[in-house]
Amino acid sequence: MSAGAVEGTVNPDIDLDEVDPKGHAARKGGGRGQSGPPNRKKKIIKWTAISVSTVLVVVLALGAYVVEHLTGNIKHTALLQNGVTQSAEPVDKYGRSPVNILIIGSDTRATAADCKIGGDCGPGGNADVEMVVHLSADRSNATVMSIPRDTQVMLPKCTDPTTHVSGGGFETSITTSLQWGPSCTVEAVHDLTGLTIDHFVMVDFSGVVTMSDALGGVPVCVSNNMYDSYSKLRLNAGTTVIKGIQALEFVRTRHGFYDGSDLGREKAQHYFLSAMIREVRASMNLTSFTTLYSLANAATSALTVDDGLSGVSNLVNLAVTMNRVPTSRISFVTMPWELDPTDTNRVIVWQSQAQKMFQNILNDVPYSAGSSTSSTPASGAPAAPSSAPAPPPSSPASTVTVNKAEVHVSVLNGSGASGRATTIKDALVGGGFSLATVGGNATSTAATKIYYPSTRSDSAATVAAALGLPSSALSESNAYSQVTLVIGTDWTSGTTYGGSSGTSAGGASSTAPTTAATAPDDSSLLNASSTGGCVQVAPGDIVK
Repeated sequence: MSAGAVEGTVNPDIDLDEVDPKGHAARKGGGRGQSGPPNRKKKIIKWTAISVSTVLVVVLALGAYVVEHLTGNIKHTALLQNGVTQSAEPVDKYGRSPVNILIIGSDTRATAADCKIGGDCGPGGNADVEMVVHLSADRSNATVMSIPRDTQVMLPKCTDPTTHVSGGGFETSITTSLQWGPSCTVEAVHDLTGLTIDHFVMVDFSGVVTMSDALGGVPVCVSNNMYDSYSKLRLNAGTTVIKGIQALEFVRTRHGFYDGSDLGREKAQHYFLSAMIREVRASMNLTSFTTLYSLANAATSALTVDDGLSGVSNLVNLAVTMNRVPTSRISFVTMPWELDPTDTNRVIVWQSQAQKMFQNILNDVPYSAGSSTSSTPASGAPAAPSSAPAPPPSSPASTVTVNKAEVHVSVLNGSGASGRATTIKDALVGGGFSLATVGGNATSTAATKIYYPSTRSDSAATVAAALGLPSSALSESNAYSQVTLVIGTDWTSGTTYGGSSGTSAGGASSTAPTTAATAPDDSSLLNASSTGGCVQVAPGDIVK
C-alpha cells in the first residue's frame, strides 16, 4: 500500500474500476446511468469497504506506534519523597479542584548535549527555574508564579530516589533542592507556599533547544541591540524569531535584561513563555501531521515528569485541560521577595506580600495589573523595607526577633472542619516555622486560641502575627510545654485569619471571587495575551 494510505484516506493507487472492469464497462455504456448489475455493485461496495478497512488498520497501527514511541520518550519519577504527604486542595461549590503544576528548569549537565550547551559537565544539578502553574477549579484562569532561584528556605531532608544520596535539613537557596531529585524541589515549594503540588514537569537545556526548534521559533522583541557576555545572547533591536541555542540563551540571560538581576531574567522568561503559548496554540490548528508529530516528539523527549503524567494520554489530558484557559486569562507573576540584608547575593521571602500571593492563588483569585505597596529601585532588585511589614491592626507584635525555624508549635483542630490542622501546619511551615507539627483534633471550641508557657510569649506572638490572629487569641498557660494553636469554629477555611476571602470567618472562599487581585509592582505581572512592547536591555549589555 502506498504512502497515501497513511493520510487516512482511501489509497489513490487502488482503482476500483480495475478491481471490477466489467462494472466499469457497464457504467460507461449500459444500464441507463446505473452502476451495473446488483451483484457487481455489491462487489464494488465490498472492495471499497475492504480498502477503507485496510487503511484504518494501517492508520491505527501507525497511531499505536506513535503513542508507544512518544510514551517511551518520557522519563518519569515519583512526585513526592517517601513518607511525604500534602494536604488536600480546596474545592469549589461544584466539587471541582484546582491543579498546581511545578515547572522545573534544570541546569543538569548529565548528557553530552547538555554538557556542550552548558559549557561544562558534572553530576547533580540545580533548579534554575521554578514556576508554579495554577489552574483554577473552574479552569477560567491560570496564574504562573515564578520563585527566584536564590530564595533562602529551610530545605527539607530528602533522599534522591535514583542515587539514594540524602541531604537537606538546613537553610539554603531553593535552587539546590534539585540535587536530591525533583521530588525534593516539589516538597520545598510546597513547604514555602503551602500550595499542594499535583504534578511536576522538568526540562533541561537540550529540551528548550529541541522544543523551540520543533515549534519553528518564538518571536521576541528587545529594546536595543544587545550582547550578553555571560549567556552569549546577541540580538538586534526589534523583533527576532529565536530558536535552538539562541532560545536557551534568551531564557538563561540573567544580566542582560531590565536591571540585570534575577527579577529581570524572570520578566524576560514570562515574556518568552507568553509568546511561546501563543505560538503553540497557533500550531495546534495545523493539520500537518509532520509538524504536530515533531512538536510531540520534541516535547516528550525533553521532559521528566512525575509518575502521574508518565503516559502520553495523561500529558494530552493535561494539555487539553490547560487549553481550556483563554490566553487572556493567563497571568505571569513573580513571588514577592527582598534582598537578604546579610548577603545581597541572596534573597528572602517578603512575607507580608508573598503570603497574600500564596493565599490568592490558593483561593483561585486571578491577577490584574496595578500598583501596590512597593516599587523597584533603579538597581532593579526590590529594596528591603525600611522596617518590618506592619502586622494587622489588632495583631500582636513580638518584642524581640524570633527565629521562626526554632519555634515549636503544635496545631490542633477544634473547628470541626476536616483537615484544618494540616492546612495551617503546612502554611506555617511554608512561612518558615519548619518545626510546626499537627497535634490532632481538639474539643470543639468557638474561638481560635494560641496557648503558650510564660517563657514562650515572643514565640506565640510571632506565630499569631504570621497567621493574622489578634492579641485576644493569645493565652498564657503553663499547662502547655510549647506554643499550641487550637483552631476554633470561627476559622474553618483559609490560612490567614480575618482575610478578605469571602467567608464570614475571614478564611479562604470555596469559590473564585469575581474580582481580580492587584499584583505588587515587583511581581512583574504580564498577561499572556500581551503582544506589544519589548524586553528592556540592561544598560551594560546595550551595543551601540
